Amino acid sequence: MLQITDTGIVVEQLSVIHQRLEAGFRRIYGEDINLDADSPDGQIVGLFSQELANINQVIAVIVQMLDPYNATGAWLEQRAMYAGLVRRGAKFSYLDEVIITGNAGVTVPAGTVLTDDNRVKWVTLIDATLNNNGSAQVKLRSQELGSFTLQPNKELKMETVIVGVEKVITTKEAKAGSEEETDGNFLLRFMRSHSINNHDDRQGIEAALLDLPDVKQARVYENDTNQTDIRGVPPHSMNAVVMGGRNEDIALAILKKKAGGCGLMGAISYWCEYSGAERTVKFDRAEMVDIRVKIIIDRINGFQDIDTDGIKSSLAATEFAIGESVYAMRLTCRVNTISGFYIKSITVNGVDSAPIGVRQCAQIKPESVEVLIE
Repeated sequence: MLQITDTGIVVEQLSVIHQRLEAGFRRIYGEDINLDADSPDGQIVGLFSQELANINQVIAVIVQMLDPYNATGAWLEQRAMYAGLVRRGAKFSYLDEVIITGNAGVTVPAGTVLTDDNRVKWVTLIDATLNNNGSAQVKLRSQELGSFTLQPNKELKMETVIVGVEKVITTKEAKAGSEEETDGNFLLRFMRSHSINNHDDRQGIEAALLDLPDVKQARVYENDTNQTDIRGVPPHSMNAVVMGGRNEDIALAILKKKAGGCGLMGAISYWCEYSGAERTVKFDRAEMVDIRVKIIIDRINGFQDIDTDGIKSSLAATEFAIGESVYAMRLTCRVNTISGFYIKSITVNGVDSAPIGVRQCAQIKPESVEVLIE
């Protein structure tokens, strides 16, 4: 039967439960009872055995979900709340300064749906009336939560045609939103949060930065020597490289964690008041580096269609850490999630690898992926 031990719980398998119930029935009714699978008593034993096995399985899952390192979904969120962490939700993407042209006086109502070449839907946030020159400038928001990209000078199509509207053109690159934080990323942030209470510690500062709203990545370099190190960090100083978040939150988090007398370096200087004194905090923003990927593939079966858009989206979903170089062969596992072909060659920026600086972060955009089918 189910047992609770110092190391957890021990549950019986279905076959063991079935044998135990059969033995119990024979003790009660005698050895001559018919417990064959097609007999009424045998079917009752089978039914009871299955239900007990189901209950054991539910209990085992509940116990597993109480462990934050095994929990998923809402169970993980509940465990993480003990550390003061909340799952980061998805955010909308935005298009600023979109130009609508057509006949003067035409009104485009709020909530009008437009579609781009990637079949992503965007909606107007307010009513827009074309001026005497026959144009209006509006701001659009993605219809769904998530990270969507779109380049300038792209035409959008209206789902419902409005008479008098000729063109809708983007003028700026989309401000990509974000997807809901995955269980894996949330658990990683939870594990890093164990270091938040550390002082004068690189991991402690990184954990504090990663816990800030909208901070996606953080990397802290420290140099405790008397000479400038190979990363350019001066003696007895540290350099925080951050992606996302507000400058004031980042500066305050660094001030609270760093030891007195420790120097700071970075291209960004933010002034703030802390502990009754005026302080200037220096740190860096991660420079995003676009990676061009060229992949040559061949069909496995004749003229089978290849989902090239899926290949591009899969590669664009690859996440890189700050300072992580990009190796072409390591991208093949992302591409292989799409079926129907095999890879003949793959390069990044025309070579096998793309080095990334310690204050840079690589990214792959769908439009930077070239797929050739031979």
